Amino acid sequence: MNVHQRAWNTSVLPVGDQFTFWREVVWEAFVPVTLARVPAEEGFSGSVGASSIGPLGVAAIASEAQRVERTVADVRRHAGDVVFLNMPLRGSSIVAQDGRVADLGPGDFAVVDGARPFSLEFGTEFEQLSLILPHEMLLPLLASPETATGRAVRGDSGLGAAAGGALRPFFTGRARVDAAAARPLAERLASLVALALGAVPVAATGSRAALTQAAIDEVERSLGDPELSPALVASRVGISTRYLHQLFSARGPSFGRWVLARRLQRCHADLADPELAQRTVGEIGWRNGFTDPSYLARAFRRAYGISPGEHRRLALPGGALDTIPA
Repeated sequence: MNVHQRAWNTSVLPVGDQFTFWREVVWEAFVPVTLARVPAEEGFSGSVGASSIGPLGVAAIASEAQRVERTVADVRRHAGDVVFLNMPLRGSSIVAQDGRVADLGPGDFAVVDGARPFSLEFGTEFEQLSLILPHEMLLPLLASPETATGRAVRGDSGLGAAAGGALRPFFTGRARVDAAAARPLAERLASLVALALGAVPVAATGSRAALTQAAIDEVERSLGDPELSPALVASRVGISTRYLHQLFSARGPSFGRWVLARRLQRCHADLADPELAQRTVGEIGWRNGFTDPSYLARAFRRAYGISPGEHRRLALPGGALDTIPA
């Protein structure tokens, strides 16, 4: 992989603390959810290894039987503007969202949208691969995003087999990706997943999808610029500011909300990066487009439930520079 790798394992803790720690692991690696053990015994075995390919998150999970539910309250706690692709390697799972239920065996996969409630059921011990795709990377590629969730894509033939075969090497660590290739590779993997789910025909997307992607790419390149604005992005892409807002409105969050979310995500990742431990929280905010440390602190707490400093202390035991209000 081209960026930081993280790993968690409940076996390092006393038996009585293992399930509580597992809940914290799932929240940190994915999104807030409500967990229940099946059955509710004292100890709990679970491990997660996580890394990324550019904007895509990848995780390998091994754990005991359990039920995972993303409730309305969990969604309110953290928006979760990402889609999770779940693929069992060992054992099985039941994925439910939007009134649809997918029964998955090894090699099959289904997606759920983190912005809405869903449930995952694992009846026995299991191993699973999870791919985390930002909304802006996957949803514009789908012909019908609202019907893509909770549907089983079989992994033994067709596009499901092609997508699964392309994804597995990145979860197992057999594939290494240079930083320069990460974004293009992530886009191609997202396109392959979209094809398996039901992509928008090329003729129907026209230049609108291309312009949307061009605007997204321009924002990604300029997130650290405090002068970033709709007018600036529109001029660089060669469209009107009004049309830029229409493009973002059609795909979900407004331009302003999406820029803020991406800046916060960058800060969240940078604060957990040991290589940036000697930079103050204010400096990390500045490099991601935040000129007001107090505004960063408020926005970060709204998004993640804790202050930037608290997140850093949890992510980097041992301390780091921290000069931003809590």
